[in-house]
Amino acid sequence: MKKALSLFVVVFISCIVFADLQTPTVKSSLISNHENSPSNRQNLSRDVPEWEFVIDPQSLISNYYDYMPGSYNSTPIRVQPDISYPSLFPADGKYIIFHGRETAASTRRMYFAYIDASGNVTNIATIGTDDIHEGYAGVDIDPVTCDPFASWHVDSDPSSAGLECVLTYDLFHLSGTSGLWIPPFEVIDDNTPSPNVPDDHFAWPYVFIGPSPDPDKRRIYVVANNVAISPTGLPSENVLIAYADFNVVDLNAQSELDWSYRTIQVLDNWHNEDPEWIRPAHACAVSDDGKIALMGYTITADATSSMTDRIYVLYNDNYGEGNFEYFDADFHMGVDNPLNQDGTPCFTDENGDPHDIYFAPYLCNHMNTIFADGGTKLHFIGNMNMLIYPNSWYPDLNLMYPKVYTYDITNNEFSFYELGVRGADPADDQVMVPWDLDEDGIVDNFDPDGYVMWEDGWPIYHFDYDVAFHENYFKISKNEEKNWLVGIWSDGLKARYGNTGVPGYEDWAEYPEIVIAVSKNGGETWEDEIIINAKADDDNFAPELDGMIPEYLYIGDEIEYLGSGWGLVHLFFLDDNSYGSYIQGHGENIGGTQIYAAIKIHIDPEDGTDPTITSVPFNLYQNYPNPFNPSTTITFFTAEDAEETKISIYNLKGQKVKTLVNEMLQVGNHSVSWDGVDESGKAVASGVYFYKMKAGSLAFTKKMILLK
Repeated sequence: MKKALSLFVVVFISCIVFADLQTPTVKSSLISNHENSPSNRQNLSRDVPEWEFVIDPQSLISNYYDYMPGSYNSTPIRVQPDISYPSLFPADGKYIIFHGRETAASTRRMYFAYIDASGNVTNIATIGTDDIHEGYAGVDIDPVTCDPFASWHVDSDPSSAGLECVLTYDLFHLSGTSGLWIPPFEVIDDNTPSPNVPDDHFAWPYVFIGPSPDPDKRRIYVVANNVAISPTGLPSENVLIAYADFNVVDLNAQSELDWSYRTIQVLDNWHNEDPEWIRPAHACAVSDDGKIALMGYTITADATSSMTDRIYVLYNDNYGEGNFEYFDADFHMGVDNPLNQDGTPCFTDENGDPHDIYFAPYLCNHMNTIFADGGTKLHFIGNMNMLIYPNSWYPDLNLMYPKVYTYDITNNEFSFYELGVRGADPADDQVMVPWDLDEDGIVDNFDPDGYVMWEDGWPIYHFDYDVAFHENYFKISKNEEKNWLVGIWSDGLKARYGNTGVPGYEDWAEYPEIVIAVSKNGGETWEDEIIINAKADDDNFAPELDGMIPEYLYIGDEIEYLGSGWGLVHLFFLDDNSYGSYIQGHGENIGGTQIYAAIKIHIDPEDGTDPTITSVPFNLYQNYPNPFNPSTTITFFTAEDAEETKISIYNLKGQKVKTLVNEMLQVGNHSVSWDGVDESGKAVASGVYFYKMKAGSLAFTKKMILLK
């Protein structure tokens, strides 16, 4: 960018968090006074996984609320298990929960869409019947009944200072069809106990379903964030966790359930400035074996604080009861200020004095977190930005790069892996510096005037750094059995060039790109990213997106296995009619269209399973009950000409526990029970197990949980 850079000083701003829009804590900024131009080193030899659309973009509704329609820190697309118990209705559909306004003058309402197992959108409607202001939902699906539970906040009394979080569930298990939502009921309101009553008001709820300490039930969690400000008027979103246990009897009775409530002391202290104000940027996850955790990073008012730029985890392995353990690591990563060819420092203030520069997590507060690898790891995707010590960043430069942040629960270790622009070793936990990608300690390239050049990064769809706090989003998903991870975000670098006058990019001004990252080994390594856009003359053009402006990307919570190394990835996004968000003040009020689509990705070419799932000689269903104690039933189907069928149980280490079936079977449905013992008849421990069905060279695997 050939542009003279002058001194900008932005004073730290304290902003109240309003009910619908999370507001940034802005850092003061100093800008280098040297000239720089866009990097000339584009990645020309990329080895990208094969992919294609299998469900072309389908319109759901027109939406004039063009901002974060599917929540901030979760994913609105949830995939059902294959079978709904106890009635054995076929399921395997997808629920999408989102907010929208179908006209510019209508009330913001909560909607659901149901996509059946064949990819057909069979139902789209509002969930509740009251025409009241609703938004920012969380959703999860009961693994037994396949019923979705959704919670959102409402403003039922505009004269009141607070909001209420309501919850409802769709009684899919009664008929095998969607749309039987019970009337929404309050779970959290102004009177819900919390440490700072009456000032606390909780909103932006997220829903998670996991096992219960009662083996006959599951536990639902509603995790909501505090809208109230800290004692000195700063936002700090400590959480309120509501939880309740349920089973199909409760659902049949349309019960509002018996709720318990708790907060987390560490976050309460941060909110109450005890001993200092800290703002969390985090997301929550619940595992299949009773764990609940929040993972994110810290924002502080004092950049010299020991709590600045830390990745942290709050972890509970007792169904959300008792203590949450706190773990963190310092991710303030200092780097040397590179020298131009004449020996002067690259990054300086207006007086020519060199800046003390570093990289840290920043501007990635709209992410989700997942448990993976059998519940032993936590992951989220987010930015790492170049900053100036003590508390400044370079808004006019493109020095922002995505990473996968990981916490290994077993070893109590934090790490990260570089996505997008990568150094020579993206997994070495040494921060990539974009002017030294070969990591030899020497600047890679200089421009004709002798200034340092670097590889730019801007993984935010909108070009304007003033709205970067609101407009960032990163989502990650998994296939637990295959140990696959898939991440998605928007890249706005070329759109930023187009909007800031960089020669050659004039026609990119309204073309943000979709970026999809894939790991076939649980995050140990990541493939080159898939990049998709709607620009017809570009190599990454996808005809299915022609004429679209894709914004606010979400990915399904599960990557479905298609066989032969292929995974099915569900997508939900807004095709905006104008680039930007009118709700955020930088777009036109002409609405857009909510879109559902699906792509398949060849994640692991070494997987040799037959990809034609309609022709395999069997089908394997989810065990029931699950979780279970002391026994569970596995149902499966064998077709004509099936070879010898084997069903075996494995533990998380891949060790065989017991063989349940090993014989030739007649065509039809079959079932077999496992009573939680190994080959020797010894009872196995509680935990996650896999059951694998094999016929000839073909195999399917599913997961189950034993809870004692």
